[in-house]
Amino acid sequence: MDYRNYKLEKSIGHQIARTGRLVTNRLNTNFKNGNYPVTHEQWSIMIRLWEEDGLTQNRLAELTHKDNPCVSRLINNLEKRELVKRTTHPVDGRTKLIYLTEKGREMQIGLIQQAQKTVEQISDGIEPEELAIFLRVLNKIQENLT
Repeated sequence: MDYRNYKLEKSIGHQIARTGRLVTNRLNTNFKNGNYPVTHEQWSIMIRLWEEDGLTQNRLAELTHKDNPCVSRLINNLEKRELVKRTTHPVDGRTKLIYLTEKGREMQIGLIQQAQKTVEQISDGIEPEELAIFLRVLNKIQENLT
């Protein structure tokens, strides 16, 4: 392919990145408008803890595809908001387990409703069959990159 024919607007990578930012911004806006004091990144930690409470920071990093320093910062911020707490691992005293607080657990339904609202907004006007094809293609792109 001739480099002179390259157009950024037509680049798959550019379009995926731009769309990702727009989705993130919309989710953050919906959380804020719903009076939920979390970001999409903090939400990614909380939803994993709703699935399985008491995970290590390393495991949360694996599940969210983020590095340890990023996850540590997110946990610190969630702790400041009293949404999660760290406890010492019963076997390995050097390891901390991350648990949702009662306040964090109480946000589950509302945050999931805001996430579902976001999905509805971003898929408005898209037929279910088209969405299924899009998700298959997106998964294939992810497979190609891992």
